[in-house]
Amino acid sequence: MKILKAIQLRSSGPHCQDCAYFQNDPALIEAAFPGLTTMSSGFASVRDRDGLCNYHQLYLSARDSCPSFASRTADRNHGETETSVVTR
Repeated sequence: MKILKAIQLRSSGPHCQDCAYFQNDPALIEAAFPGLTTMSSGFASVRDRDGLCNYHQLYLSARDSCPSFASRTADRNHGETETSVVTR
């Protein structure tokens, strides 16, 4: 039952990949998790489009969603942006 709820939550509302707080630049992920390059890389294909939420300070899927969504105004390239969001 919990799996069904998680799937429903992921598909409801706007997705994190379109949020101003979501950052999925591999270099930022490697900086946030310094030991990551020991076993893998922020550029790894298994990461897909996962990234960091600057609002909640979480690593999550680009397909997740939450009530704190803030629309991104800058153009993006597959979920990546060159602009940074100031953390709170």
